[in-house]
Amino acid sequence: MSAMRSRQNPSSDDRLLAIHVQLVQAVEDLMRSDAWMATLRVAARFTSYSPSNILLIAAQRPDATRVAGIRTWNALGRRVVKGEHGIAILAPCTYRQRDEGVQPVASSSPSSDADEPSTVLRGFKVVHVFDVAQTTGDDLPDVGPTLLRGDAPAGLWDHLARLAADDGYALERGPCPLGVNGFTDPAGHRVRVRVDLDPAHAAKTLAHELGHIRADHPTRFPGYPTDFACRGQAEVEAESVAYIVMTHAGVAAEAYSTAYIAGWSFGDPDAAKASVAIVVTTARSLLLGGAMDQRPSRRSGPEERVEAAISGNRTASAEPRCLGQS
Repeated sequence: MSAMRSRQNPSSDDRLLAIHVQLVQAVEDLMRSDAWMATLRVAARFTSYSPSNILLIAAQRPDATRVAGIRTWNALGRRVVKGEHGIAILAPCTYRQRDEGVQPVASSSPSSDADEPSTVLRGFKVVHVFDVAQTTGDDLPDVGPTLLRGDAPAGLWDHLARLAADDGYALERGPCPLGVNGFTDPAGHRVRVRVDLDPAHAAKTLAHELGHIRADHPTRFPGYPTDFACRGQAEVEAESVAYIVMTHAGVAAEAYSTAYIAGWSFGDPDAAKASVAIVVTTARSLLLGGAMDQRPSRRSGPEERVEAAISGNRTASAEPRCLGQS
């Protein structure tokens, strides 16, 4: 009788594990695709802009998506449209420090010679970049995350909002930084979801942020703001949780979650497998209908079995790689 109930229960560990296996396979397939490799080659040419420059870009061109200098666009086979005005940002002015004084040098090819002078920052200069919409030419490969469209399942948003309140977090809808759909502020105990998202994606974003909270990321990953390895693992876990929650609710989330997880895996297809026990347990605590409204524990019997099933050569007791660095 109990075995029959387990097979019929859509929130059983076996069903959640099957959903996670589906996600891991989709991420691995994407990482092996020619389109993904082409996207990585293009991404390597784009600068990672500072928070200050992101604010400058957003203020001058709020709809900007891909921004680069004219030389980068030319190298990618695109040309800036005549008459377009550049987006002003700040670029560092670096110099090589010598005993006899300070001399300006180009910073594009640092030397490995131990006798070379050190490079110091002496200020900033204004340079101009352009958004992809201001250019024309060769198409750019794009297998990035695609926002979910349409309505969320009935009751899902309200259900997740109640769980956020139960965990002591205030929920807000409002603007977010450029390229961000939502964020969690552990110190301020608040979660914000971008106000202009479709209901389906808003619910997925809220599930993602609850994944951060209920997987105890503020404690497990204290280096999140500065350590990209730990941040990547936290993002993989949170988005995996969101994918399971949405799939269980009947929403196809592959278009967003697969590319998002692949991006934060930094080319390692095993990253999505590393914390399967935590992901499955956390997701189960968020499910609409039959959800166990409790914070997941780090290890328990069923989760050890699920992790062993998906991890292949990894043992069930192995911890996520960046926990030891936190």
